[in-house]
Amino acid sequence: MKRIILTLLAVSLLATLSAQTAKCGIDTKALVREEVAAGAKTISFLVKVVPDFDRAVFEKAGVVIGAQGGPIVTMRVPVESLGLLDSSKEVVQYSISHRVGGMDCDKARADTRADSVQNGLGTIDGIHIDGEGVLIGITDWGFDYSHPNYNGQTSSNWRMERAWDHFKKSGPAPAGYNYGTETIGAYELADAHGDTSNLYGYGTHGTHVAGIAAGRGKSGKYRGMAPKARLLFCSFGLGEAEWIDAVDWMYRVAKEEGKRLVINSSWGMYSFSTLDGTSLLSQHINSLSDSGIVFCTSAGNNGDANFHVSKTFIDTVADTLRTIVKAASEIYVIQETGQALIMWGEVGHDFEATVRIKNGNNIWTAPFYSTANDTVIYDTMICGEDTVKWRVMMEHSNPWDNRPHMQLDLDKTPLEKQLLITAESGTVHAWNVANKENHAGNEGCYFISDSREGFTAGDNNYGIGEPACAEKCISVAAHMSDSWNVTTHECRTGDHASFTSYGPLINGEQKPEISAPGQAIISSISVWSDDSRNTASESMMDLTVNGHTYRWAAMSGTSMSCPVVTGITALILQANPDLSVTDIRHIITSTARNDDKTGPLVANDSADVRWGWGKIDALRAVNAAMDYVSIQQAEKYRLPLHVYPNPTTGKLTINTGCGEKQTAEIMSIDGRKVMEMPVTLEASIDVSGMSKGVYILRVGSRTEKIIVK
Repeated sequence: MKRIILTLLAVSLLATLSAQTAKCGIDTKALVREEVAAGAKTISFLVKVVPDFDRAVFEKAGVVIGAQGGPIVTMRVPVESLGLLDSSKEVVQYSISHRVGGMDCDKARADTRADSVQNGLGTIDGIHIDGEGVLIGITDWGFDYSHPNYNGQTSSNWRMERAWDHFKKSGPAPAGYNYGTETIGAYELADAHGDTSNLYGYGTHGTHVAGIAAGRGKSGKYRGMAPKARLLFCSFGLGEAEWIDAVDWMYRVAKEEGKRLVINSSWGMYSFSTLDGTSLLSQHINSLSDSGIVFCTSAGNNGDANFHVSKTFIDTVADTLRTIVKAASEIYVIQETGQALIMWGEVGHDFEATVRIKNGNNIWTAPFYSTANDTVIYDTMICGEDTVKWRVMMEHSNPWDNRPHMQLDLDKTPLEKQLLITAESGTVHAWNVANKENHAGNEGCYFISDSREGFTAGDNNYGIGEPACAEKCISVAAHMSDSWNVTTHECRTGDHASFTSYGPLINGEQKPEISAPGQAIISSISVWSDDSRNTASESMMDLTVNGHTYRWAAMSGTSMSCPVVTGITALILQANPDLSVTDIRHIITSTARNDDKTGPLVANDSADVRWGWGKIDALRAVNAAMDYVSIQQAEKYRLPLHVYPNPTTGKLTINTGCGEKQTAEIMSIDGRKVMEMPVTLEASIDVSGMSKGVYILRVGSRTEKIIVK
């Protein structure tokens, strides 16, 4: 009887919401109903409140209020008090806390020039920068608290300060919170060993990420970016609200200690996000960035998945976008329950969509659903001997960005699945993402045409998910590290990793900002994990301490490139702790390293959908931070001239490492001036009209030999 009453309450709440100006999106309405029907007693939300909101109104109703950053507050609301969210004038907007999902160092340090920074080679006044005095917060899962990659054997050289495990129920929780367990200090952390099992079991992802950002390696081998930074770990509860609580906890520790904080988030999601940086989560990140927290986030790993389609509809042409939906299990081994077909339109332009099921010559088509209607529909279709089920959520104007929005969650079926979209006008984007059995993960699945007339194949554009969509976070792509060819004695520049997700956002905003090494990065593996990489056959290096064998192994992904940038940001903050987040973002993008793979991005004041502004350069960034009165002045301390391709038959790109206006001269081998042109940080020069031979390039006091073939 109680279950029936609660379900009726949820339905009543949805009816009330639909009749008013929506404070929440259609997905929140649907998920609240499903949570209540499943017997939930409390539900977590992100709530945007009025200034100086009255907490007592909510606390009297049994609401547990968590972190607050600017106007965004986390709340755990009893089911019987759900109506307060819509009726209270203290609430501007709210969103249910959606589920989130996740997911060699020596070469990476060399590629980024972090090794030079750590050793004081090329830094202003030869200062060694290693992250000391800066806090790095890792929000992840699969932590080994005592791994020697970032901890010594005594409290005096133990760099991990605190951990908050949301899944461990023994307590005590941090002050102001009523869930999870906070562990403080070397001895307590050593006794705890690591975080408890969660949705990912006893994983190792967080241990690997932490080692890349701040590992000390073994005898200097496989050292991370900031080997003397202090660490905070949070195994967070797989929801947006829990992640915000983790950030709030880390920020409080940083303020208590008077240290700057950079937070690493090697996780992401696509469903239930606006994908344009307007969500409450993105708003919260922007607000806390203004408080001085630096957020580094993974751009995503769907660059090799054609999981996006789009079409611009013209009102004079009757047209339909048709595409075939591939399931995740048809591509790779995965435990999935079906597909999330996510669609976003253009403001003021409604669209319609449906699914079509095909088996041989038999075709079954569902009704067309329209974003003109704000509703949630659960539907079923008998397709021969198979029954296909789905849920479709649609809204005319999403509260965060005013775009029409639809999400069609299609249950798993072995039959062919087609998506059809039609509109009178405007552009519609769609993504195909797996719904996993554990409700986490972001595997992009393919849209294909199968070479059929009138069908559209997918592409890999617009692939950035939350939280990397936030305007003020640093979204990190991945590339392969430069490598040295011992046979030809040439440096082979690393190309972008095939998996790294492409930008931009659907509103045209540039993402990612920067790229870092993310292919086969060697870092620490949790001794407590049953991951296959925690084996002698997979290990690149072992270290036995107190009877435990700790290992290092290789992993790939933007989950690995992100902590590279996190660690380098800690170096920047040590060099100049007074920098704002805006300053840091500008330093990282304006000092990015460009080469023959990236092209001259910085010189052209442009960014690429794969690279951002290029490859992160720790040496140039740290020098700029140390003398930030003028980035142009700081850049005179940069690396030698970088000229590519060399030899060349046509255009030559010069990277001067200096933002000041200078004159570049090309001289013949006998000293005659052949060409002269103004340059700043980078310039592209056409030498195709020059005779074959050897020339000298001179910029100021620096020279470089060039060969024209």
